[in-house]
Amino acid sequence: MEAASNRDGFFFYKKMRYVHFFNPGHEMAVFKGHPSYTPPSNVHKMMKELELLPVWYASPNDYVLVEEAEKISKQSLPDAFRPFAKAVSVEEVLRNGASLPPATVNPWGESPHSLHMFSKLKKISGWDLQIPKWNPVCKTLCGRQTASDCLKMMQEILPEAKNLKPPLFCTTLEEIYTAFSSFQFPVLCKMPYSSSGRGLLWLESEELAVAERNWINGAIKRQGSLSVEPALDKVSDFAMEFYSDGQGNVVFKGISCFTTEGRGAYSGNRLDSQKALREELSAFIGSDLLDRTEQSAIEVLKKIFGRQYTGFLGVDMLIYKDMDQNYQIHPCIEINMRYTMGMLAIHLYENYISERTTGYFAVTFHKKPGDAYRKHCEMMQKHPQLFEGNKLLSGYLPLCPVTECNHYIAYILATVTYS
Repeated sequence: MEAASNRDGFFFYKKMRYVHFFNPGHEMAVFKGHPSYTPPSNVHKMMKELELLPVWYASPNDYVLVEEAEKISKQSLPDAFRPFAKAVSVEEVLRNGASLPPATVNPWGESPHSLHMFSKLKKISGWDLQIPKWNPVCKTLCGRQTASDCLKMMQEILPEAKNLKPPLFCTTLEEIYTAFSSFQFPVLCKMPYSSSGRGLLWLESEELAVAERNWINGAIKRQGSLSVEPALDKVSDFAMEFYSDGQGNVVFKGISCFTTEGRGAYSGNRLDSQKALREELSAFIGSDLLDRTEQSAIEVLKKIFGRQYTGFLGVDMLIYKDMDQNYQIHPCIEINMRYTMGMLAIHLYENYISERTTGYFAVTFHKKPGDAYRKHCEMMQKHPQLFEGNKLLSGYLPLCPVTECNHYIAYILATVTYS
């Protein structure tokens, strides 16, 4: 089958048509395992407001499923970037599903909930959908325990990472206190099924406040355990992105450099060439170690995920300073078993950004109603769009519609950097 070009969906194939669906926070859906799972209100809000995000990485031949037809009419896409995938509302599918061409389901992250939703849609609408079968092993693979196991395997390959202490998993508050003795403070407690900076608790000492004890007990009650690990002296967050074909092959897709807010919540990604990103990271740890980290990740991911899972894998990593102020690498903080914002950033740069430009891809949350819209209007006025051929040279580009009801904005801010 003929491989696709980047603009045609750089990880799929031209002769296949996909229907995409944005379902952030899918880790909790995997953990719950119920087809009728209901996401928390904040996650549902993000899902609803950014549901057109897959338009930016899907092939023009694909579909993107959205809840509301009204959202489609509000999407303003630059003519320079056309053609895009077709956004289709649930209402339209229910009305015309039998007449739509066959397609393969491709959610942001697979879960029993997302696959069941498409199964119901197929049955009611008559749309000829190919729906992946849920592999129960994926629940284990999606948790932090698997990422910890992968870290230990990578430490056997990378001597530079052997001094890292892997997370300790605890099932009671007493075990948490015992784990403290293995690390220097500050430490991080993490829920086993969480991502993007959610489900974390920073602790500065072993003297826990009432609120901290309550958080720990509540998290253990909900998910059965917590991991404890050292909070490292971070220099740079980054990830290596991979694709597993389910047949034992894992392919490297690129590096993404991202930023986080104060206590670890994801905020955005750098938009720059792979060459520039690699050079920046290599300045701290050397290109040889970076290359060997990539190869060790491929080797481990093949063993753990290669024949169990088909889809993207984002391995979050970290460059940090040790006690002697030397730069070190943490090669596996967590593994995101889904499409990722980092993968989207790579696709955005390669397909829509001028080679003379660098930028930032961000997802921001605004608590007060109207703040997101005011910020959007301010950015539109302050950073007008300038195109060079069919690429963005500079300016502010919202990736999804922004209205007065929005709390989330997904956007690109681009600046001319190279002459």
